[in-house]
Amino acid sequence: MIKTKKRREVRNSKPVETKRIVTEEDIRRRAYEIYLENGDAPFDEMDNWLCAEIELRGYGWQDNL
Repeated sequence: MIKTKKRREVRNSKPVETKRIVTEEDIRRRAYEIYLENGDAPFDEMDNWLCAEIELRGYGWQDNL
């Protein structure tokens, strides 16, 4: 009888990170939430949009460091 070594399954201990696709609607919704959080302050719409996009997509000036 030939003895064979059992194969051990190697698992990655870190969870697999899945990235969700951020849609324009997601950004629009978050930009509106930011607008409401600012108390309907008359901030520039573009600022709210960019803040939402950076927040949801997870990039910004720090990526260039």
